[in-house]
Amino acid sequence: MYSTLDGARNHAKQLKRILDRSGLIYQLAKCQTAVARAGGFRDWYDLATNLEGTAGPKPLFDFWGTLIQHLPVPCHLPIRSYLRDRADLSSDKAGRPEKWIRDVIPYCASLELVHRKYSSALMLGSGRGQKLRLEIVSSMLLNVEGHEDFAPRLDPETLAIVLRGQPASLLPTLAQRADFAREVDVLISLGIVRVDGEATTILAPSGSSLHDQIVRRAQSWNSQKEPEIRRYEIGGELAARLNLQLELDRAESGPKAPYDELEHRGVVVASRFSVAHEFETMQAVVDAMGPTLRTRVLSIWCDSKACAVYAVEIKLGMNHPMLAEEIRASFLSATDGFNGLTVNHGSHTEFFNPEWPEFEQEYAAIEIDKILDL
Repeated sequence: MYSTLDGARNHAKQLKRILDRSGLIYQLAKCQTAVARAGGFRDWYDLATNLEGTAGPKPLFDFWGTLIQHLPVPCHLPIRSYLRDRADLSSDKAGRPEKWIRDVIPYCASLELVHRKYSSALMLGSGRGQKLRLEIVSSMLLNVEGHEDFAPRLDPETLAIVLRGQPASLLPTLAQRADFAREVDVLISLGIVRVDGEATTILAPSGSSLHDQIVRRAQSWNSQKEPEIRRYEIGGELAARLNLQLELDRAESGPKAPYDELEHRGVVVASRFSVAHEFETMQAVVDAMGPTLRTRVLSIWCDSKACAVYAVEIKLGMNHPMLAEEIRASFLSATDGFNGLTVNHGSHTEFFNPEWPEFEQEYAAIEIDKILDL
């Protein structure tokens, strides 16, 4: 993915911008380490030593897919989202990260719930001040007092939430309580809250199992934000007719393979109706791609119902401007043609209209003959 030191530096800076935009706290040095390890180096020093002054081509590899493996789990969604949408990496007018609601708020809610359930000083029966301590932690994490400039940041390694301001400025209403300052000190002494200058940090409970639970709950909340799929109820008679038509289409599509999909040379090929000759065709296309192009392709799907209509999915981060044309050329070199070809990379889609070169040549020859006869 990079062949020079400048290229590696640019990738590290790009990674830093992606995570900054999502409100994640990840130092540039850590981004550099992740980029280095994704490229097969021990660390940034190893990378810099080996790439300094070189410009030779490096073997093609799934850089982004490998990079994600070297980053904490909270970093994965922001990167995948960026690769899908290729959105602008700038911040809003107030200088705040734009994606923090999606990428940080679920961790605020998850951390609050785990603290409520497992931090002894916040649980019922923990003695004087328990209710206020819990209210302080919950109110800061969930912005109970409704600050308009609320923009928490997440440390993806420790799962700590960092807020701008001291507890009293973050919770001015609650701070009027006579025992507020004392309970904040208790929270600090217990390692639940840390105050550094004008920043307040809510720390995660210790223990890998609790950290895993925070991540799992946050991921669950994010999955619930996916757009709801609209469903329509149809009558039993219509459903039966549609199922019958589907079975007829399936039966007429040709001999079947004993599987719905298979992996061929690193590419997953799939057929709507498990048609054997469609698998043979797609495998031939994969063979025609060659190793450089093939490495970038995640899957090929054939819509048996539409007949010779294909959808190709590119690995996130592995696209380039001419890739769709190269895939089209592979189909034309390995097949007689297609009734439609879609090449997808995240939210970006390129579509090619039906092409049957031999048929088009025969049709052109017939038209020429007709003209000559005239």
